[in-house]
Parts: sequence; C-alpha cells; structure tokens
Amino acid sequence: MPNSKQTIINLTDKEPIKLTPMQGWPAGRYQLSPQHVGAIQAAFLCKRPLLVRGGPGLGKSQLAQAVASLLDWGLISTVVHYNTSVEDLLYSVDHVKRLDQANNPECPVGGLEKYIQPGKVWQAIAPSTLHARGLKPPHNKLGTVLLIDEIDKADPSLPNALLEVLANGAISVPYLQDAVIADEKHPCFVVITSNEERLLPQAFIRRCAVLDIQLPKEPDKALQWMMDIFAAHYPNEQKQAELASLATTVATQVLAQRAKVSGQNNGDYLVGTSEFLDMLKTLGEFEQDKREDKLKVLSEHLIEKSQFSKDDKDNA
Repeated sequence: MPNSKQTIINLTDKEPIKLTPMQGWPAGRYQLSPQHVGAIQAAFLCKRPLLVRGGPGLGKSQLAQAVASLLDWGLISTVVHYNTSVEDLLYSVDHVKRLDQANNPECPVGGLEKYIQPGKVWQAIAPSTLHARGLKPPHNKLGTVLLIDEIDKADPSLPNALLEVLANGAISVPYLQDAVIADEKHPCFVVITSNEERLLPQAFIRRCAVLDIQLPKEPDKALQWMMDIFAAHYPNEQKQAELASLATTVATQVLAQRAKVSGQNNGDYLVGTSEFLDMLKTLGEFEQDKREDKLKVLSEHLIEKSQFSKDDKDNA
C-alpha cells in the first residue's frame, strides 16, 4: 500500500507527473514548479483545501488530476456555475422519481429521505455511505481528490458554507436524522480553482492553502514557461528535437493572442496551455512538409478564436 503522506513529503519539481486518464481526463504529463510543490505539501499536511488562483488556460484544473495520479487516488470533479448553491454540491432530492412512484399504485411512496441523491462533495468525503442509497462508489481507490472548479462564479455565501462542511467533515441534510460523516479511512484532498472573476471571502482564503498560477509578464520568461510545459509532455528527446521549432512558433502565437485579448473583457476567449498542446499534438500527425500550411489553418480554429463573431461584436 503506497504511503500517501510520504509521497507528498518526497514530492519535488524535478520530474513531471505522469497523468493517469480518469473520468474524461486524458493521459499526459504535468510539470510542477517549486510553488506547486510547496502549496500541495502545505494543503495536504495541514489538511486544508488547496485554492488555485489564476487566469484561464494555465493548468489549474489539471493540477487535481496530477495529484490524483501521483497518489493513485480517484478523482471527482464538479464545475460551479453562477446559480450553484452549496446544497447542489452536497445533495439533491429526486422529486421526479417520487412523483413517478406516486402515480404508480404498485410503488409505495416513502418520505423525502428516500429520494436523497448524494452530491459530489458527499461522494468524495463519505463514499462508504453510498451503498445504503443504492449507489456504487465512483471509484475503488484508497482516497479521493475532489476538484471544485471555478468557485469564484458562485455567490460569495457558497465558499464559506462549503468550507464549514469540509472543516467539520459532516453534511447536515434536513430530511435525514443523522448527519453524513466523512469516512476516516478514506482521505480526501480538495482542490478549488478560481479564475478571479470576483473576490473570494477573506475568511475562506485564510482557511485554504493558496497557489497563484500566473503567466510570467516578461515575454522571454513566458515563452520559456511554455517550452518547459512542452518538454514535460514530450520526454522523448528525438520527438522533442523534432517539434522544438514548431513548439516555439505555436507558443509564440498563443502568447501573442493572450496579450491581444487580455484585459479587454469583450468576450474573447483567453487561449492557454491546452490549445498549445493540442496544436502540437495535431501538427505532429502530419509530415513535416505539410505542417506550415496546417499551422495557419489550425491557428484560426484553436488559437485565433473568440466567444463572439465580429458581426456579433459590431451589433452588441
């Protein structure tokens, strides 16, 4: 049985983490920095959520997959929306099922407690309680990494309410007599991301370990940052040498597009590392003499993209 604590203590930024494919997240590699390592260690050893802040497209969400791969734990993820409440993350009531059974004389209708559906937080911290509700655990690993993505989209009341649940290790459900208690033998590491669209409550930030991921402001350092990611994803020296020039070109285009639209707040999509890596992966499928032409076409669809068309902006 792997020692998760010792794995975290021994974590360094020397070698990228090999990403295990899980729940729609593809295989790959994730390059840590000393700041990544320190934040992960602080959060894990102090048993605090890890709050990862920064702009879109910089690998914040993928960090959760990296930790899950490192520890050989399962990954449960949920994305927060503007109308998400803390109850949406904890549980829901299947009123449709209850109504269907009410209309079927052969199916006795029970109380509301019978129709409680565990949410993602419940599934992550108390998987042993799922069987009693007719559900299978989401995975068979020894621990869970819970990713709560883009928490800054929610009402400010959600972060504090969520943190109370995580700190207490218990979920109070109005329709159940007893609280749902976190499994002591099933550890859970929580990663929470924020694009910093709005300020988070100070009380919430104080109770998290915080990692800020920012693209370096100096162009040469930003380019080197992108090339380090390239090297982590292409450890084969021959392949790395073959694609190095192409990687520099694509990285330069991505950085130029980010600089062009950053701060304009006009609906443009901020491209990042995912577009950079997808471009390289796609271009690598073509023969070298065809890559230059394909680069122009693919850039239009993967890099030079925006949420609105030009006509939409003109008519806005």
